[in-house]
Amino acid sequence: MINTKCQLKETLRFEEQIYRLLGYKGLIHALVSSCEVGYIFRYIRALRYDEYCTNNNSIYCRLMHRYWRRKHNALGIKLGIAIPVNTFDRGLRIYHSQGIIVHRDARIGKNCCLHGMNCIGNNGKESDSNNTPVIGDSCDIGVGASIIGNIRLGNDITIAAGAVVCKSYEDGCYVLKGVPAKGVRC
Repeated sequence: MINTKCQLKETLRFEEQIYRLLGYKGLIHALVSSCEVGYIFRYIRALRYDEYCTNNNSIYCRLMHRYWRRKHNALGIKLGIAIPVNTFDRGLRIYHSQGIIVHRDARIGKNCCLHGMNCIGNNGKESDSNNTPVIGDSCDIGVGASIIGNIRLGNDITIAAGAVVCKSYEDGCYVLKGVPAKGVRC
């Protein structure tokens, strides 16, 4: 959760370095070339500002909250990404947009990678808020992977493409693959 301006700046600086390694060359280049990595970073930036304004009650945040929420939602619709505020810790890396859906009660740790077409959500029982995944740090979620239900995943988990995870793996260093996903120790 981003509560202070210092945390916001530090998180954005950290995440901008991640996207520069993926090919982000700056805002002007992203706008001129319609670079997907640039659009994804703009979405991440709007998400982080939306988080800051949601968690903070300053005059600036009360004035700018609607602007950043609208920008966050508009870019999300354009890219096909639905990530609510306060779900991901810093270091979120999205390789491909389209089809990324995260439940508002899910909690994901630092340095998570999403490769596209991912679903992180509940098992259909909306009344229970404890029915969503909690994922540790440095998790790599492959293309088309889904994480569903009240499960806990530890740190350094890799989820293979197309896997459907519906069982907890609280110890770290697993590769999860298959439908339903089965874990293989790293």
